[in-house]
This record gives sequence, C-alpha cells and structure tokens, in this order.
Amino acid sequence: MSLKDLLWLWGQDPGTHHEVNDNMWKLPGVNKMEPAEGAKQLGIPNMCRIAMGSIPAPPFDNEMEKLKDFKKVVWSVIGDESSVRTSEGISDLDAVLDLKTKYPTLVGGVMDDFFTPARRETYTAPMLRQCADQLHENGMDLWAVIYEHQLDEDILEQLHEFDIVSFWTWKGTNLLDLEKNLEKLERIVTDKQQIYVGCYFWDYGNKCPMTPELMDHQLVTYKKWLTEGRIKGLIFCSNCIQDIGLETIDTTKKWIAELD
Repeated sequence: MSLKDLLWLWGQDPGTHHEVNDNMWKLPGVNKMEPAEGAKQLGIPNMCRIAMGSIPAPPFDNEMEKLKDFKKVVWSVIGDESSVRTSEGISDLDAVLDLKTKYPTLVGGVMDDFFTPARRETYTAPMLRQCADQLHENGMDLWAVIYEHQLDEDILEQLHEFDIVSFWTWKGTNLLDLEKNLEKLERIVTDKQQIYVGCYFWDYGNKCPMTPELMDHQLVTYKKWLTEGRIKGLIFCSNCIQDIGLETIDTTKKWIAELD
C-alpha cells in the first residue's frame, strides 16, 4: 500500500463554508467545486462525505452514486455542529446503513464536531455503543472528529466507543504543537483505536489564510507520521475551498504527486 492510498478528502456541499454565519471565516471567492471533483483534482482516492448545515439530506443514493469510483467512502451519521437534523439523535444512521447494502465501498460512519458540550450530553456512551454495534454488524467503523483544544476535557468514556479518531488542529497557530498534541491523543486512545489526522487548507480558527510555512510544517509532519505508522490516514479539508485561489491547494497537489 502506498502513502497515497491513505489520503482522504473531507467532502461537503459546495458553498457551505462561505454560507456559515455570513462567511464568518472570511473566505475569498466563490466555491462551486463538488467533492468528487475536489478529490480528483488532488489525486485523492478516498472520501469522507459529510453533511453541513443539514445538507445533503437522506436518502443519500444520488450523492453516493457520484462517489462510486472511490476506493473507500465514509458518511456522516452526525453532521457538523450546524446540522440540526442530527442534533438530537443519530437520525442519518439508517440511511447510511441502507447505502451499505448497495455500495460495498462504504466503510464507516462519521460523527462530526462530536466533542462539544451539547453533543456529549446528547450522545451518551451507551448510545454510541449501540450505533457502533450496528455499523460493525454491517462491516463499518464508527469515526469521531476531535480538535486540539478538546484533548484536556473529560472525554474518555465516549472517546473509547469510536474505532477511528480523526484529529484536527482548529487554529493554525497551534500547528507548532502538533507533536505534543499527538502525544496527548496517543496517551488517551486505546490500542484498538486508529488515529487519522485532518489537514486544513485555510486557518479557520484564526479566520485567515494558512501561511506557507505552516502548510509546509503540516505536510512534512504528516508524511513522517504516516511513514512511521503513528497515523493510519490523512484527511484534507476541503473541496469547499479548493477553487477559490488558495496557494495551499497548489502546495498540496504537488506534495501528493511526489508521494511514493
């Protein structure tokens, strides 16, 4: 298996990042790029298809059909924090399980923005266990999203119900602490859990472009971790900003092309 086989795109509906709170992240340009197009532009073989602002809505067959040529796909069973449809229950789980009966490349269900106080209160450990059991019975894993600022919270009971933990650094300035923060995460996951890492093209936490220096630091560090086996996958976010003229896209495309 090559390192390229371990790459994923965080795929969401075009325009959804610009639409959040009237472009609260101060993104330039206009985004029209679809998830499949974004992954193919970069040479990424796997897709995380995530609901944002409650879209797409089930049934997901039409959207999944666009991704039928990808090696592996995971789908959100809980969308981002603004996805009100899944704010009180895992309402998309049945739709994801139905997709699996038709698309064997579907390998997991993701809970985005999980470790917020509201979601941790809503989704108890027993509820997560039941969701994981249903996914496991259908040959899929349960994924979580966690950010660097959540590592010090009392999260272990719920964290340990997930099979795959995707770790994201929300503020670009905190990328200088990548090694220290991965070590924190490694200390609290179990031996049975796998760690994936998320890579942003834009500094969402500081609402500004990702500097070339920080982008290079990310890519050098993540390649090292992939090679060492400390992380099992790398997820890029996202098609929602790939066509707005960011330097980080060209940097990433070149980096991927040079991977073994």
